[in-house]
Amino acid sequence: MLDAMTKFGGYRVDYLHQGLQKDQKAFAFYLRAEILSGDSYSREAKRQLYTGLTIIKQHLEFKHLAGIYLDLDSLDNLNRPAYIQMKQDMLNGMFKRLFVLDEKAILGSVEADHDMLMLFIQTRGFELFTCKNGECLPLELLRVLEPLGV
Repeated sequence: MLDAMTKFGGYRVDYLHQGLQKDQKAFAFYLRAEILSGDSYSREAKRQLYTGLTIIKQHLEFKHLAGIYLDLDSLDNLNRPAYIQMKQDMLNGMFKRLFVLDEKAILGSVEADHDMLMLFIQTRGFELFTCKNGECLPLELLRVLEPLGV
């Protein structure tokens, strides 16, 4: 995974537990970061990965973790390889819950918010959640809908 953090456009998808389609608690961990000019790797991606895995160990259950999806790219690029694979896996019913350490990994621009809305509609709903201050809570997707006029 660390190799994917060394260049802009790098990505990685790791599947952990197969056959979770019937597991209502199944979730994926998605992280996206950028690499700063002059750095040999993305410190932010490494921080998100290690912090996220610690949170999963402490507050969630590893046995429900379907996969980890990592993109080293900008939010505005909706063709990020791990992001596309994560969406496809969700559409295929592998999981209905998505964990992000930082909501800016997946939300924060009009295009990205609209893409999440379209995924939400296509899947007939999914849970997007994060953990802060020791508590895991769903993110409000409805606030994404308001600026889009839905």
